[in-house]
Amino acid sequence: MCLHQNRIPRNVLDRRPKVADVAARAGVSTATVDRVINGRGGVHQKTIARVEEAIREIVGGRLPAPDPAHRFDVVLSGERGGGTKALADAFARAAENAGANVEVSFVDTMNPDALAERLRACAQRGSSGIAVQVLDHALVRDAVAELAGANIRVVTVLTDITGIDHLGYFGLDNRAAGRTAGFLMGRFCRGGGKLAVVWGGQLYRSHEERESGFRSVLRAARPDLQSVELITGNDNPEMTFARVRDALDLHKDLIGIYCVGGGIAGAADAIERAGLAPQIVLIGHNYNPETKPYLLSGTIHALIHQDMDRIAADALACLSAQKPAAAARIPIEIITRENPMYR
Repeated sequence: MCLHQNRIPRNVLDRRPKVADVAARAGVSTATVDRVINGRGGVHQKTIARVEEAIREIVGGRLPAPDPAHRFDVVLSGERGGGTKALADAFARAAENAGANVEVSFVDTMNPDALAERLRACAQRGSSGIAVQVLDHALVRDAVAELAGANIRVVTVLTDITGIDHLGYFGLDNRAAGRTAGFLMGRFCRGGGKLAVVWGGQLYRSHEERESGFRSVLRAARPDLQSVELITGNDNPEMTFARVRDALDLHKDLIGIYCVGGGIAGAADAIERAGLAPQIVLIGHNYNPETKPYLLSGTIHALIHQDMDRIAADALACLSAQKPAAAARIPIEIITRENPMYR
């Protein structure tokens, strides 16, 4: 589809922005932008709309391109797998498309000491801005406050923190995401029974909000579905596998599991090895190479997805703009085995 005059005004098209800048803002590749601009087809309608909006915003001067002289850091929690790897790869693409200097690093999951230390190390190396998958802990709060005091810009991704000066948050409305998961669980479960919730741990505000939203919907709509266990899997597939296996042995009437964060591949593997894939409803987050096989096999019934490319592009643009972002919630997507081709 071409960018016709009735979609984007001629005066905007005449002042063409750089393809790389549009790609970074839209969270897509430069090849995709080229196909949209030149009407070569093969691009989903939703992606076309994002590219068109990115052109309007850049031409309007609302989002300046990153300064190559600035060095930005991205600090993510956990191992390089699943959703974390997807976001790291998305930041790498956004940086390449924008010509920005971005370094992505990882710290131990649920380790506030390590995260606070890494944030301070980024500041000491002269970082111009940091995007961080933050932990809601006093040590991390102190570190973020120090960065703000030193005029180092900070945005949070995937999970937020309150009461601390930072430019913005980029990710889902996590309470709404949890409520969506609760709605789906209530629809998929045909009869009453017991449910388990798997989360990474209490230090992710996003996990608390998702769990709270999930339970609140089910209390109102499906009181016959009782959450009997909160399993801490540390966002680790191996740990999640062991904990879910134990829960399956303990609760023979378990009919549903909601994985709030990472490690859902471990839960799916435990369900399959127990021969319970047809009976247990499994709902989780993020469509990626780790979750795809279980989604296609039917072990995972649905995934609440967030667009990692958009998160990365928006976070980088905010750091480059050096000003607070407006509410930047990413749309909630529901992925089943019938629609993964649209991702």
